[in-house]
Amino acid sequence: MRHKSRPQGCACGCGPGCVHARLADAIPLVSSLLSSTARDEGLVIAIADREARLHYVDGDSRARSRAESIGFTAGANWSEAQVGTNAPGRAVARGEAVSIHREEHTRPDVHPFSCSAAPLVDPVTGEVFGALDVTGGDAAADRRTLALVQATAAAVARELRLAGVPVGPPPHTSARLRLVHHGRPCIETGTATHALTDRHAELLATLALEPQGLSADEIGALIYPDGTPPATIRGELLRLRRRLDTIPGAPNLESRPYRLTGPLLIDAVQVTEHLRRGEHDEALELYRGASLTHSEAEPVVDLLRSTSGSLREAMLSDATPETLLRYLDLPEAADDVESWHMALTVLPPRAPQRAIVLTHLEQLDTRLRQAN
Repeated sequence: MRHKSRPQGCACGCGPGCVHARLADAIPLVSSLLSSTARDEGLVIAIADREARLHYVDGDSRARSRAESIGFTAGANWSEAQVGTNAPGRAVARGEAVSIHREEHTRPDVHPFSCSAAPLVDPVTGEVFGALDVTGGDAAADRRTLALVQATAAAVARELRLAGVPVGPPPHTSARLRLVHHGRPCIETGTATHALTDRHAELLATLALEPQGLSADEIGALIYPDGTPPATIRGELLRLRRRLDTIPGAPNLESRPYRLTGPLLIDAVQVTEHLRRGEHDEALELYRGASLTHSEAEPVVDLLRSTSGSLREAMLSDATPETLLRYLDLPEAADDVESWHMALTVLPPRAPQRAIVLTHLEQLDTRLRQAN
């Protein structure tokens, strides 16, 4: 097997110190552990970054030529948002090892291939920074190959950590306000979760969306019912300040005007950003349903409605069949007849999920007829 000491075409365009280039330091290990299998079984070996873009492709020469015919080459984007179901795309999106057999691929031209991939995970931060993939015939998706790929991916992570290479992005240090995780509103800081009252969540969302700050009167006009005394508003803001003081890593609350002293991410805003980049699976990882379903605070209502609408529109227009089915698992999609009909349109004729979709549509139709 021909060995390449560097990935072809680092997609980020950075210098030799970037994470993509440093992944090349792991290639000798990958080659030593997988080359004999690739040679004997006619397989292709690939390393993808955390966006599922291929940065290294090698292996059996005839298998590589076949893979090139479907665009499986260095520099190509194999995220599920781009090409549908495939092993490296799913491994980086879900952080799980996976085998994909021929017809399980979304694209018909990929049906001659099977593949197995495992995420490359930073053992310190837990961040997925890429994926290791083996592609070829049926042997590429058998249990032995999957186990070998998983073991090699674990060895890569250990090798890079021992070499002091910063393989993954640093842990998130910014606090995040969770509004669309189908649970009580809360602040996440690292791995810790801190519950909030609905009112405090409304105040924090409003202030995070207005980083220049707001007066008590402006906050009252946006969040509180008409006629709420200013003393009530200021009292609640004081309680919020005290609550934030108990949460390590959360921003502080200053007054005159009322504003947050540090960044506060909002998961609903992040969902929209993922959708804008075509990262549908990442959006669904964050979006599990609105927490503040009964809120009357104008900024919160507008944000949640916009996020839900953008997600639905993206699912109906651009999502892969698998991603659309994940969307249909959301509580708010349970009675969405149009979305369920769209699933029938995009699913392959022999997809086993069609039976589930048809049954659900029949149940919806029965309920509608009974209601009328």
